[in-house]
Amino acid sequence: MESVAELHKLIDELSFAIESLEKRRSDARRALNSKLDPVARLPLELSTEIFMLCTPTFPRPVSAEEPLKFLQVCRLWREIAITCPSLWTGIQINEPTDAQFYEACSNWLERARPLPLSISLHKFVDEPMEGLLKRFAGQIGRLELYIPNDTSLYNVEQQGPFPSLQTMTIRYSKEANEDSEMSDDSDSVDVFRDSIIDLLLAAPSLVECNFHLIQYATNLERDREVHTSLRHLRLGMPSAGYHPSRSSAKILLYLKLPALETLHLANVDISPGDFVSFFSESGCAATLQALHMTNAAEWPPFSRELLSLCFRPFAALKTLEFFHGDFRVLSEVLSSVQDLLPNLNHLLLHGYRYFGSRENPSDWKALLDMLLSRGTARNGSLQSVKAVCMTLPTETDLDLDVLLRFRELVKEGMSIHIGTRYKNLV
Repeated sequence: MESVAELHKLIDELSFAIESLEKRRSDARRALNSKLDPVARLPLELSTEIFMLCTPTFPRPVSAEEPLKFLQVCRLWREIAITCPSLWTGIQINEPTDAQFYEACSNWLERARPLPLSISLHKFVDEPMEGLLKRFAGQIGRLELYIPNDTSLYNVEQQGPFPSLQTMTIRYSKEANEDSEMSDDSDSVDVFRDSIIDLLLAAPSLVECNFHLIQYATNLERDREVHTSLRHLRLGMPSAGYHPSRSSAKILLYLKLPALETLHLANVDISPGDFVSFFSESGCAATLQALHMTNAAEWPPFSRELLSLCFRPFAALKTLEFFHGDFRVLSEVLSSVQDLLPNLNHLLLHGYRYFGSRENPSDWKALLDMLLSRGTARNGSLQSVKAVCMTLPTETDLDLDVLLRFRELVKEGMSIHIGTRYKNLV
């Protein structure tokens, strides 16, 4: 009768044999794949392009997903993936993380050298994450930060400068840190303007910057800072609502942006004077291409004087978007003051009420007069108008002659949308 020790020895031998056979089977499969795989017969450049198309912009460092999945197929696929830096330029980093995870992320990003990196960060910026950012700070070209609090923003800024950073998005995310002290019903994060401004200054090559669901917690006593390369700036989202004391537009009081071409302002809580002062001191009014404004709660009602004051400097403006304004006054001013926004191509209007109601019958006519005065798409600068309201008028509210004239303008080449987001009356 065999002893227990002999049985354990036999089990170990069989386990080793099974492991050895499984390895041989795996090697055989890899060898067969390398011979039968159509990728093996493709030029390296084409194989690399296929791998790139299969990889998301911000892949997660998970073995079951691309590009790590490519490393497990066969030796050939592994060699292609390892020697293709562009496969490793993007990464999404989420909770949970540990030392082994950070080492894997570091190895991942090393494979991308010397190409610019795209990093999407969905977590609190702790000390190991700071080290990773500092190590690759000079290589980061695109950065997305989903942050739970102001500390994360400060921690990122301290790892700069970021000389290659061209695109940055900062968005509040309560899921970014389960230990965050913010209540579950919070829909934005307070940040200090110093953190925002210092981060912008740490990225001197920044071209595009987006801030979503960010509120500002303090007023500053500092001079305007100049950022010479920023061309596109989005401050907040229209759906974020309006807070009377904290809103993204106030950051403009501390900046000069001479290269600015596109500006999105959700919750315009600065006065018309401060609005004009920003463009005057930045020196970008004459070159601004697109302006999108939401909730100008601090502004008085629209008037010829107010609109002329705020918009006359925008000689090159091609796109103007307004939320919840007095469309009739704007239409009348654009009709009568031809040198106001002379190069306007696209006008987008959003409001709670609708055009052509019994209470506001002049809305339709004012808009039509403005379109006629600005010329048709063939011989005038204005090419498209979109007026989006929450409620469609009934047939009895419509001025049929005006509606028919709108449709004639469409036939002449102008794009006109009047109605709800999904239904166009014209």
